[in-house]
Amino acid sequence: MAGEGWGEPWVFPLPWPPLADPRHQIALRPWGAGEHDAAALARAWADPEVARHTSVPHDATEEAARRWIRGEEERRAKGLAIDLVVTSVDRPAEIVGEVGLIVVEPDEQWAELGYWLFPDARGRGAMASAVGLFADWVLRELPVRRLFARTHPDNERAGKVAAAAGLAHAGTLDTGTLVWIRDRPGR
Repeated sequence: MAGEGWGEPWVFPLPWPPLADPRHQIALRPWGAGEHDAAALARAWADPEVARHTSVPHDATEEAARRWIRGEEERRAKGLAIDLVVTSVDRPAEIVGEVGLIVVEPDEQWAELGYWLFPDARGRGAMASAVGLFADWVLRELPVRRLFARTHPDNERAGKVAAAAGLAHAGTLDTGTLVWIRDRPGR
């Protein structure tokens, strides 16, 4: 079962105080159960670039988004995944993207990063800042020894985000997918 890397189940706490980068005007917070968050998530799922490069449910409706948001707390409590909303520092209800991880190799303490950003927030360094903040926190506070990200060869921006967030290009899969890694310091 995911979450059992060394005898005890992983439980992912929420970052406290919340993570923020005033220089890039972004902050990270948990998904909420309100209509605004569900509407934003459904809108993201409808974005062709988000759908092309991330896992989007077939039923990408607001109701499906509400169910997914309700399940986020359970996934986090079981140590399976954690997802945080990227917002504006001054407007925490204004969602610009998401960053998260899913445990893929619990015995090795490896987790895969995922992230997306709405089109109007792209190209300003917000996601590189968000992924960097998140990765720093994860490797400092959670039982994760290695973070990795996979980026599609056609999605250069995602690779630039990974590199800017301190992940090193580790290789390319047969499919052309690029793999990026970042280890906990001192590993």
